[in-house]
Amino acid sequence: MIVGNGFDLAHDLKTSYIDFLNYCYEKLVKPRMTYPPSDPYYQNLWVKHFINTQRNMGDTWIDVEKEIFRVIKLVKNLSILKNTTHPKIKPQVFTINFNDNIFMFDNISNYLQDSFGTGEVGAKGYVRIQPHNNLTYSTYIANPIGFINFLYDQLRDFSKLFEEYLLNEVLANINQDSPYKLSLKATGVKPNNKDVYLLSFNYTDTCERLYNSKINTYCNIEKFEPIFVHGKAGQCENCNLILGTHSFENTNPTSPSSCISHDFNIFKKHNQRHKYSTINKYQDLLQKLNPLDKRKKVRPVFHIVGHSLDETDREILKHVLNANKNSIINIYYHNVEAQTRLINRINNIIGEEEVMARVRFIYQHDKEKGILIPKDIQE
Repeated sequence: MIVGNGFDLAHDLKTSYIDFLNYCYEKLVKPRMTYPPSDPYYQNLWVKHFINTQRNMGDTWIDVEKEIFRVIKLVKNLSILKNTTHPKIKPQVFTINFNDNIFMFDNISNYLQDSFGTGEVGAKGYVRIQPHNNLTYSTYIANPIGFINFLYDQLRDFSKLFEEYLLNEVLANINQDSPYKLSLKATGVKPNNKDVYLLSFNYTDTCERLYNSKINTYCNIEKFEPIFVHGKAGQCENCNLILGTHSFENTNPTSPSSCISHDFNIFKKHNQRHKYSTINKYQDLLQKLNPLDKRKKVRPVFHIVGHSLDETDREILKHVLNANKNSIINIYYHNVEAQTRLINRINNIIGEEEVMARVRFIYQHDKEKGILIPKDIQE
């Protein structure tokens, strides 16, 4: 079973980035008696950038992961990221007023000034400057690596704020009485083993909290094992949530100016999965789907619900869905528009020939074949 954020949204949980950004916006515009230099919401550049980008997009929802990539392409040409041996390239000081809520990376050059001094920056290449007052946030950036690390650490701080929001504002108030019965009894699909693996692209353990052993199948479940490929909220003290962008090329012989330095690879979700060790259980699952001992015949049944099949997870989905070509793939949709979008995206991931042979599209609330069956529907 593969779940994405649509699974949480189907349970009326405010777990999307839009929900979180609305929460952040309320934090930023709330009247304050004093300037809070220690408040992480006022310090975080990504919070402010995402909020302002969303406001400029009108009714279109921001795709945070694609926006991260846009920012990378935007900032890679800043002077601080050019060759530091050039005589005109100097270290920079980034300064922003805590009360400045209009910041966007599109105008970051307005917040950078050449620095003619030096500072002890350590391995990260940047260091926070203690301000003379409580009104500003300043950072001395010594070199290109320092600038990239500064942006990345700000993004990690954003992910920690998101984790705290999910734990304290969403999961702490979850309604344990689900309006659905979770069923894996799609027509014509009878699994030949009693193990259910939950491959979750979410940060929340909603399925465990609401269903766990309460899953309708053709057999009694002997094992229910959740795998959080992007980390689980509250699982790691220092936050292991994966928040980044899709894999991108670092070289382009036909357009050298479009090349992205390898130093930006820390923003790739692929690299982060290894950095924060969220990939290990997924790798074990691949071995179970296609065991080395070919005498152990396995015919997996994939149930995909609430996942957009977007390009940021394309490679990992391609691996797991193609691990065993004898598998059946059930993709559940919540409306006709979503169905059309999912058909196009699964074609791009595994190809039309494989879709023709193995994929079925099912309305997720269908009373016979669906996966989230409303409880008021009698079996």
